[in-house]
Amino acid sequence: MDDAGDPSRARRATGRGVAAVLAWVALAGLLVPVAVRLTGWERGPLAYLVPLVPWVVIGALVPAALALLARSWVLLGAAVATAVLCAAWTAPLYTADPASGEVALTVATVNLRTGEGDPEAVVRLVREHDVDLLSVQELTPEAADALAGAGLDALLPHSATLPDAIWSGTGLWSAHPIAGWEGLDGYTFRQVRATVDLPSGAVTVLALHPAAPQLLVHRAWSEELAALTAVLDGVDGPVIAAGDLNTARDHAAFRELESRGYVDAADEAGAGLVPTFPQDRTPPPLVAIDHVMTSDLGLVATGLATAVVPGSDHRALVVAYATP
Repeated sequence: MDDAGDPSRARRATGRGVAAVLAWVALAGLLVPVAVRLTGWERGPLAYLVPLVPWVVIGALVPAALALLARSWVLLGAAVATAVLCAAWTAPLYTADPASGEVALTVATVNLRTGEGDPEAVVRLVREHDVDLLSVQELTPEAADALAGAGLDALLPHSATLPDAIWSGTGLWSAHPIAGWEGLDGYTFRQVRATVDLPSGAVTVLALHPAAPQLLVHRAWSEELAALTAVLDGVDGPVIAAGDLNTARDHAAFRELESRGYVDAADEAGAGLVPTFPQDRTPPPLVAIDHVMTSDLGLVATGLATAVVPGSDHRALVVAYATP
């Protein structure tokens, strides 16, 4: 008897067909960020999808389960292959050679969201984590005054700040002397470059905040990331770059920076995926766009944590560095 003469078999066949269609649709959606990651073609809204690549590993369970229901082994293989590829890209975040020494330096970065971030929370974070270097983005004059009033200058007495109205200001605070500093011109947001005299020697520290990608046009984002990559590539000696970089590790520009010898703290510490944005817009933050990166520092990231700063749409990022 064929399926047409057996209603139960016909229903099962129809169900398998529906499952197969849904599986292909789900897999096609997951393959979009994968294709963008492979090609580096980040036009328009595609740039927003690249940071979701680590989540594809979990998302691939949906078409895999549907493929099993549909008894489509080709589809199952495609879903598994997609998950394996994304897992391979993400795996370095979960592997690290542990540092053997004591913590020698702690670096933090926080975006204040147009100066609305709670200054008391920022100062509390600095105190509790014994932060040595703090990069602050979207620093307004009022926010700078509020941070000082909350006691930040007592904890980090050296500073290089360029506060500005609404959202373009940036600042750097340090527990160690700042030998000299400057602002970098030609960017949407302020960028600060300073020489900090750490106990181990002078280090170039940059508090960075390149432009974010827009929905359709990314000219400022692309140009500013390229310009900052050139700046970082041209620095001699040890470097620390911390801030809201508006880019995830799967973006082409971020991978370009890594190819120049810069190491992301989350990768170096084996901390896994540590999303920092958006805070309070989705149940958990989904993407990691706030970073601390180093080159030739002589220290190894050994611990990484995030903290909620009320009023901010980013989580603060705190990184502990130890001797190898």
